[in-house]
Amino acid sequence: MYARRKLFLTLTLLVGVVLLVAAFLWFRKGTIPAAGGLPLWVQVSPDVPSFLQNDPRWSADPLGVTDGTVGAEGCAVASAAMVLAGRGVDVDPGRLNAFLIQTEGGYTPQGWIYWEKAAEFDPAFTEGLLPHYEDLPSFFLIDWNLLNGNPVIARMRYPSGITHFVVICGKEGLDYLIRDPGSGGVKGVYPFREVADSIEAIRFYRKP
Repeated sequence: MYARRKLFLTLTLLVGVVLLVAAFLWFRKGTIPAAGGLPLWVQVSPDVPSFLQNDPRWSADPLGVTDGTVGAEGCAVASAAMVLAGRGVDVDPGRLNAFLIQTEGGYTPQGWIYWEKAAEFDPAFTEGLLPHYEDLPSFFLIDWNLLNGNPVIARMRYPSGITHFVVICGKEGLDYLIRDPGSGGVKGVYPFREVADSIEAIRFYRKP
């Protein structure tokens, strides 16, 4: 009897430790793998249109006040346009880029988007989109948003060191599913891990 009780207590302790570690990893903020978190089957992609930064309608447009173009460096503005359009805003990367150029504080001098300014594209939606989140990722933050039907913009890094933004719009098991404004976008929705090993940062707008 004593041996059985000791075994039960040992197993209970081990399970508790495993659950604590799992919870810590789920809530911990920092660079995380491109797959993980809770096993979920969630699809919010039907509400998120596919916008490619190299679409000829806007690919040659200058990005902000830089020498770059939307086609070459506009992954952030294209990702923001996808998320905003998914929330019902009548927008595309070309019009969003033009709006941010004309709006004070729309872009940094380096051509980096101010995400909160993008939410001002259509004033009728602004209050429902802000405040936004722009910081380190966690499995909890991504999973919770997906469970609530809210897509998440994620920053990754290519082996070359160049950063890139994509939109997480679903999950199958442990695989986060993305819409990619870059060359991978021709594949439609596909697993994040096929283009990157990790997620460095995330942005998402408030879900009403």
